[in-house]
Amino acid sequence: MSNSLNNDLYHERTKRNQFWTKGTQGQLQLRDLKVGVAGLGGMGSNIAEILVRLGVGHLKVADPDTIEVSNFNRQVIANLKTVGLTKLEASAQELLNIEPHLHLQRFPEGITAENADAFVEGLNLVINEIDVLHIDKQIYLLEAARKKNIPVYTTLVVGVGIHLYKYSPTSKFTPRDFLGGLLRDPSLDRLLHTLGQPLPSYLQHKNLEAFKDEIAISGGIPIFGASTYLGQSMLVIRALADLGYLRPGENLPSTPCLPEFLVLDPLTLELKVVKLEGL
Repeated sequence: MSNSLNNDLYHERTKRNQFWTKGTQGQLQLRDLKVGVAGLGGMGSNIAEILVRLGVGHLKVADPDTIEVSNFNRQVIANLKTVGLTKLEASAQELLNIEPHLHLQRFPEGITAENADAFVEGLNLVINEIDVLHIDKQIYLLEAARKKNIPVYTTLVVGVGIHLYKYSPTSKFTPRDFLGGLLRDPSLDRLLHTLGQPLPSYLQHKNLEAFKDEIAISGGIPIFGASTYLGQSMLVIRALADLGYLRPGENLPSTPCLPEFLVLDPLTLELKVVKLEGL
């Protein structure tokens, strides 16, 4: 396809965005944005797809895992035809079906101590959706982004709502200040204390004990699939607004940076800024 035809197709498929992305010129600037998505599970794979549908033209993606039937409740890449494929392979197929000219760089080994610097090289934005149990890999990624002065966004499901975190590379707090305690003590109680607080009222007392029992029985953390979509959309909107790609961006408050973070819960009808304990 010629460059002119490719540009025409790009303009046509993104034209419903362009009022919000500051017109054609703003949309073309968004196409030049370089984003890394580490972790292609229920959050990361969907975030990568949202970004490409919005017109982002440069992605790096990393994930070593394969698709299982239990992923169907929340992952757009998970279906009967993709079970057994790697999440990276299935995600790449999905993304390139949307935009064949996407600049896509793949890290099939996931994030490691050896490749974290290469993953963040040249990026404007990093999305950390590595499995919450792989704290060491998250720290490799966050430390690499900090060295390159790149902001990192993360969202995860807590109860039926979400927490949204923004790691500023200029913060006086390091990634190990936030996550180092989980390296020393990776227990479920420590995980809930570090990333679960504040727990919603409906996930306390008897329900919290039942939640822990379910994890012990199933070996995985219960996730209400619909809640992941809250996190994906909110993360993308907040990140693009912070970076100045949205029309109203200059008039909006910036996303709070850790140790402050956002909590959104559709059951309690709350959107609030809270602060990590102990910092």
